[in-house]
Amino acid sequence: MKAATQSSAPESSGNGAPARVETPADPETPGARPLLGFLRRPTFSTSPPARLTTWHWLGWMSLLLLAAYVSSAFTHILAHAFGWPVPASSARVRFLIQPSRAAVPVVLVAPALEELGFRAFLSTAPRFVFLGLAFFIGYAYLVIQANLTPTAATIPPLEMLTHYFYAFWVFLPAGAISLLLYRYRRAAVLAFFRSRAGWVFWASCILFGAAHASLYTNHLVWWGFALALPQFLLGVGLAYLRVNFGLRWSIASHYAIDVPSVFGSWLYLSAAPGSLLHRGMLAALTAIGLGLVAYGLLVLWRVSRHAW
Repeated sequence: MKAATQSSAPESSGNGAPARVETPADPETPGARPLLGFLRRPTFSTSPPARLTTWHWLGWMSLLLLAAYVSSAFTHILAHAFGWPVPASSARVRFLIQPSRAAVPVVLVAPALEELGFRAFLSTAPRFVFLGLAFFIGYAYLVIQANLTPTAATIPPLEMLTHYFYAFWVFLPAGAISLLLYRYRRAAVLAFFRSRAGWVFWASCILFGAAHASLYTNHLVWWGFALALPQFLLGVGLAYLRVNFGLRWSIASHYAIDVPSVFGSWLYLSAAPGSLLHRGMLAALTAIGLGLVAYGLLVLWRVSRHAW
């Protein structure tokens, strides 16, 4: 499971200072800091991102899905233990799990947009910082709005699609704010991102988790944020991939999680119970799930030894 350094130009800090090349702690992943060491003190390196092999990437995906499975089970236990009135499925979950043409555009564009909004700015390169800030400011507003505005238990798919894309008008003023910051406070913003990388990193992860609280409830309740623990952990993992291996890998990983989950559930739910397709999909999903969990446990062991 080798990962070789990428030969492309580093993400320059934009201030003319020489690039800071970090010494990797693991010979198997040159250019990338081991996960536990990175999470203790996140930094945005100006050296080129590391290159991932497919096998190595599948290992990170397995670890992310393992974290999601375990944390999801934990939040279900919490919900039952404390009697939180979690609906069987919120309006947003129902929109995603029920096959409809209206949901297809959302599933196909949401992973890329969310990576631009929550993780593109985890960098020291001006083009990533200020482009990402435009999306981040917009998403911050949408997260607050989504959690403060009660949602009907059932919303027609076309209305949900219209509402989803109409909300993106907020990126116009957010882009203007980012442009003004670039024009008048560029050096100060870049200096903040270099010196307070940990704050920026964890703010991104927390807001990403909060953005998914509405998946568990149709109105604002504090335990909705507790139930979004799986999304928070996925956000941490995706942010690590973005910083160490580049934005393209966090986007690819986000698509690899969302698209098979949604379209696979559509196919499974559309199959008649007891049919050959239904039994075949159940067997395939079980086998894939067990394989990912096994590989995820192996990667977790490697992470505990600071090898990944």
